[in-house]
Amino acid sequence: MTGTGDIAAAAAREIVARHEFFVDWFAGRLEDSAFAAALAAFDPDFHRIGPDGALQDHNGLTAMLAAARGRFAEGFAIAIEDVAVLRETGDDALMTYVERQEHAGRTTFRRAGALFSRNANAPLGVAWRFVQETWINDRTDKQPAAE
Repeated sequence: MTGTGDIAAAAAREIVARHEFFVDWFAGRLEDSAFAAALAAFDPDFHRIGPDGALQDHNGLTAMLAAARGRFAEGFAIAIEDVAVLRETGDDALMTYVERQEHAGRTTFRRAGALFSRNANAPLGVAWRFVQETWINDRTDKQPAAE
């Protein structure tokens, strides 16, 4: 991500950090206090379009995450790949990334586009405003490494 500004760099860090939270939360390794801190990373007007096309708002995200605590025992992992900046302004960054999930011997991929805005109350200084995820059936489209 050469040449990005501070908002895009913060958004890239947030993408990785939030997915690390998801792994630990889904495995049941985190205390209740981690939940509130993680939710602070999402704007109150946050919306998500999942890879199945379903629309979810902040309340839906909160309910889904609360119910998912400890859902996966061992062997669940998420890796973030191919983080890129599509557009960056002073207070916003539009990012893309690939999320690789591994669970029960199966690996799935989804490409995501996410909009972040500067937010002093968010754990890393940026808040998720919107994310859309799309299933990827193979990884032949993997972006080349930056030079």
